[in-house]
Amino acid sequence: MSIHVQTFPTPQAASEALARLLAERLSAGGRAVLGGGNTPLAAYRAFGQADLLWNRLQLIASDERCLSEGHPERNDVQIAKAIGTTVLPYTLHSFQAELGPERSAELSEGLVESLLPFDLVTLGLGEDAHTASLWPHVDLGSERLVLPVHGAPKPPPERVSLSPKALSQTQLVVYLVTGASKREALARFLRGEDVPPSRIRAPEVLVFADEAAYPGEV
Repeated sequence: MSIHVQTFPTPQAASEALARLLAERLSAGGRAVLGGGNTPLAAYRAFGQADLLWNRLQLIASDERCLSEGHPERNDVQIAKAIGTTVLPYTLHSFQAELGPERSAELSEGLVESLLPFDLVTLGLGEDAHTASLWPHVDLGSERLVLPVHGAPKPPPERVSLSPKALSQTQLVVYLVTGASKREALARFLRGEDVPPSRIRAPEVLVFADEAAYPGEV
């Protein structure tokens, strides 16, 4: 798998580049996965200002925390708030994560299948080299499209996540990686170690990293 890395002087510059890429690749609509967490929210806010065919756009988070519907720490809530929901007529699909990992994964399988293939997948990278809610203890070789996750090292411990099988069904995967704390994890990924993002394969894989996160030649 060939991974192309682009570096930027600051996290803000990397986020702006991701927003431009999203607007360019999704200008006519499409189906996209958006990574959760705090890192990409600035990019999503900028993306929400883009002029594109929003009514033709279907989005889904890469994973979800098993919290009550509407909880402010859920990825679907944070993504919707960042992009904006008042006038943009896009569709943001949600996992029914409030029902728990097993039931949510079961109910979401058909939804995700209907969205495949994705046009674009955006993801992050954790300090331990996890991505989405995929940690090494999760069954990364599963044939399921949506995986129940128990015992996540970060709270909350129960989650639901798109699987490597689902995330690989796209033309482009782009990772947004910022901060010095991510440098070793990014080095492991770029070296081709068997970390969760290495299980996700696509024709085009990009990494947008700020200078603090970039480990140099590996």
